[in-house]
Amino acid sequence: MDIHEYRERQYAQSGGGSSLLATVACAIFAFAISATTVLYWDKIPGPSQWMSLLAGSAEPDGILSFSGDRIGRSEIAPLLKTCVTKDLLDIHPGRENDPAKLLQFMVTARNAERPTAALGRRHQNAAVELAANWGVIADCVYATNSWKLCDIDNRALAVQVANTFVVQADQIASNPENFTASQTEVASLTQVKSRVLDSLQYLVRTGVLIASDFAPFAPATIRQTLGKAEPE
Repeated sequence: MDIHEYRERQYAQSGGGSSLLATVACAIFAFAISATTVLYWDKIPGPSQWMSLLAGSAEPDGILSFSGDRIGRSEIAPLLKTCVTKDLLDIHPGRENDPAKLLQFMVTARNAERPTAALGRRHQNAAVELAANWGVIADCVYATNSWKLCDIDNRALAVQVANTFVVQADQIASNPENFTASQTEVASLTQVKSRVLDSLQYLVRTGVLIASDFAPFAPATIRQTLGKAEPE
């Protein structure tokens, strides 16, 4: 056997050995993957689940979002178009009628003159009128189909109107003489507040709303209602 035959045999033996080792390594790796797949098969998302995750978490600009926010922005809530209108609030047609701007006027009202000027009406006691308008909005929001509150912006509106209205209604009911509120006006505010709190309690029991949605600005009456509502 010459040197050339010897080298060819050595090369064949070396290549055969390497091939055998590679085959064994691949087999071990495949076995490990198979075992892992069997153990965690029920935890691996299916094709439809992956598509749902990708489609459901995509923002308009294509960026994936996993923030999990529950409370959005009340000023862009879809329910504004239904619950904050000049017809519902009996607002003068010559005044502002954009729902978002009307809500902002009510939020920033801090004295007896501003709310009546913003809403285009005159009332002997603007504080009572302002509370009544918050009550109209709260009554509307909490009377809507509960599935609409799955929208985070509608949920923000629900939290805001409940907190704001209940605070004002409680203040007027506790000292009506300070607000020159009549018994009829106090009774009306109390009735609306009762309906809103009953609806709020139901929504918390069914899980549509949760107690932390109202923190940290929930008034005492809201906190008491939340304490009585246990999820079903």
